[in-house]
Amino acid sequence: MTAEQLNAFLRLVSREPALQRKLTQCRAASAAALAKAAGYDVAVADLTRYKARATSWRLSDEELEVVAAWQPPEQPYWWQHIWPRDE
Repeated sequence: MTAEQLNAFLRLVSREPALQRKLTQCRAASAAALAKAAGYDVAVADLTRYKARATSWRLSDEELEVVAAWQPPEQPYWWQHIWPRDE
């Protein structure tokens, strides 16, 4: 995956309110599946890496998968909050 794939997927989501609603309700694996279904090569590790981009850590994809698995189920994800809600 390249950053371009994730950025392209986020640009698509920014234009599609239905996709925004789906994305705001899903966890990492489902968010990656939505991206893949839309034709973008985005993995759970890519979503985690995007969140951790500001840190100086350099984790492998395998390590990022472990970090994602450690996240509590009730934790909000960054992609759930970047678009306005219809509520």
